[in-house]
Amino acid sequence: MKKLKYIGLLMITVLSSSCEKLLQEDPKFSINSKTAFEAESTAEIALKGCYGYLTTYGSYGQQTTEVLVAASGLSWAQTNKSDNDLLVSLTIPATNGLVNTTWGAYYRVIGQCNFFINSVTESNLSSEYKTQSIAEAKFLRAFCYFNLANMFGDVPLRLFPTSTTTIAVGRSPRAEVYAQVEQDWLDAAENLKTKEQLGANGIGRATKYAAYAYLAKLYFTLASQENVSSSPYWAKAKAIGDKVIIEGNYDLEPKFRNLFVNHVNNSVESIFQLNFSTASITTGNRTSWIFSPANSTTGISFGRERASKAFFDLFKGTYLNDPRLNVSFVSSWKSLNNNQQQFSYPYLRSANQGTPTNPIFVAIDSIKYDNLSNPTNPKISELSTRMVDNFTKRAGDHPGWAYYGKLMDVTATAQNSNKNLILFRYADFLLLMADVENELGNKDKAVEYINKVLTRARNSATPASVNPKNVLLDITKENLRNKIFFERLFELAGEPEMFFDTRRRGVDYFKMIIDNNNNHNITKAFVDYAAANGNVTNFRDRLLPSTPELLKKNLLLPIPVDEINTNDEINESDQNYGY
Repeated sequence: MKKLKYIGLLMITVLSSSCEKLLQEDPKFSINSKTAFEAESTAEIALKGCYGYLTTYGSYGQQTTEVLVAASGLSWAQTNKSDNDLLVSLTIPATNGLVNTTWGAYYRVIGQCNFFINSVTESNLSSEYKTQSIAEAKFLRAFCYFNLANMFGDVPLRLFPTSTTTIAVGRSPRAEVYAQVEQDWLDAAENLKTKEQLGANGIGRATKYAAYAYLAKLYFTLASQENVSSSPYWAKAKAIGDKVIIEGNYDLEPKFRNLFVNHVNNSVESIFQLNFSTASITTGNRTSWIFSPANSTTGISFGRERASKAFFDLFKGTYLNDPRLNVSFVSSWKSLNNNQQQFSYPYLRSANQGTPTNPIFVAIDSIKYDNLSNPTNPKISELSTRMVDNFTKRAGDHPGWAYYGKLMDVTATAQNSNKNLILFRYADFLLLMADVENELGNKDKAVEYINKVLTRARNSATPASVNPKNVLLDITKENLRNKIFFERLFELAGEPEMFFDTRRRGVDYFKMIIDNNNNHNITKAFVDYAAANGNVTNFRDRLLPSTPELLKKNLLLPIPVDEINTNDEINESDQNYGY
């Protein structure tokens, strides 16, 4: 079956952003722009390049995914002053290399799309091909600008190929960027084919109802930012969202785990996904390397971004024995170096139960969540002495944090994974619509949508799990709003959406995330013990910035210093609040 694989050799080189250093591509991957659009076959190669830049290591092949998970307020990394540490700590400078690369990656796609749209428009290609291919390029351009506006606020808005004389562009207001996103997705929805019309050739490509679904997400985002039920965007999200539910032909995958298998394709739940090549020297999926425990895969793994103890316990304590837990987090794995079982939070490994030549290790779950007064936040007095020593006092490298599991590939080769990445899936969309219906006063419909997601979670185990239990209809509007907010975090744990979801309702809701971390008893105990005993190991917990000013600051990322230094229309005074 044909799939859209985004191969680096298919990319076109154009000057597509204000930072040449970030965006310059190797000329050997270029296609002559004078001849590329004389035939649909070569134009199609150029279009694949637009998709392909989303799968580079600087984009969702590693660093963009890394930024969106690490800077969510729900993650942990070594406290070593690295770019990763600063992201997780929410003390992100404008010089952060991962943020700089992510900014450049989005603008590289935008530059490719602008070049493609302009070239196809001026070409002699068929009107049918022009309509479909330009709609795809507009879909991708809108996707990039949507995420840029969500991450950085006001950003340069470029809609035409960039030349050396037009490279300097100031920041456009966020509202103006969102308006362009809306127009591009409206155009795309009108002109794109459905996934059924595209058939096998459409796997990994933009489709009509993917554009409608993203439009609903745009309106949902705008309504969430206003954070009042009176926002007109709730109704706009419902109008578009209902169209997706009725006509889009999406559904939930029966088993949660099947969304994250290698080479996932044709999932009824996938609205838009990226398919990665494992044979390219310029693109690929290195996220298994970033999120997997060391020596847990046949490739290289490092596990430098993990789940915070506070987030793990929030999920675990809210839904004991939720089948999604063992997919979203990795707390037990077999080391391929010595074939021994390894464990991380919330487990401790026992002493050798076998012989020196045949060691056997088992897990001791010293956190008995069923018996805790508050399962989402264990008290220090409820832990064993060994657990207290390991998870609040230990001075060196230790497995004190669970790993994110959805992107782990035990069959990885070197740094490259065999996994594709679903960027927008139907469970996300149903929870989005539950929020929309709740704000519009349609509580019964909101409960119906969230319960579909919870029911799938329960039925992902055999036999079906008791948790997560359905939401009851007697829930209040405010409580349901909060329930949906946290349910999105649980359902989408370890996926790029985390960054957006923690911030989408502004400071008050973001503060709940920060407070959950800072009030977590084990986290606080580790921080207090380290301060009192001079523990400066890189493997310790941290408290996150919580003042009103710092919360407001961390709703957005800083405009990269490379952009400020190379774009004559942006200077230090244009930087985001607090940076």
